[in-house]
Amino acid sequence: MRAPRRDQLRNRQRLITAAREAFTEHGPEVALDEIARRAGVGTTTLYRHFPEKEGLIEAVLDDLAAAVRDNAERAMQNSDPVGAFRAVFSQSCDMSEQEVATFAQLAGAGNRADKHAQRLIASVVGPATDRLRSAGRLRAGITADDIATFVRMTLSGDSDEARGKAIQVMLDGLVSPQDATAT
Repeated sequence: MRAPRRDQLRNRQRLITAAREAFTEHGPEVALDEIARRAGVGTTTLYRHFPEKEGLIEAVLDDLAAAVRDNAERAMQNSDPVGAFRAVFSQSCDMSEQEVATFAQLAGAGNRADKHAQRLIASVVGPATDRLRSAGRLRAGITADDIATFVRMTLSGDSDEARGKAIQVMLDGLVSPQDATAT
């Protein structure tokens, strides 16, 4: 299979950028024709890259999570598993209010988008969760999917302050004290 041409990659990225802007302004109900127009491509090009709107929504969710994923990878360089987990969890919630709103709207656009958003967050927090579990500092029975759900819960806060409080409460409940065994 041949690698995509540069113009194909450029058009794909233009579509994702245009969709992100349109979804932010109008929600997931925005017409695909409007997204193609904003990207400066025809609808045929849009459908060639994204035969279904759900695929475009998933691509925008991926785009929104890219910086969070990069932050999580840097946080994992911390030698302390608790510090790394706290940083990954906090940075998984570190999006602008507008990005949070767009992510939440798109994740709520349907079952497929919801599952994709959950998988995305779980893949970001999974390595830190596994590392914290291996160190015996994660509450028993907690999975990366649970952590992803908790991250999504914190994203629903109305302000940065509310999200910050939610993050702190979640972290306090998830990380076992060093002198206790995980329960």
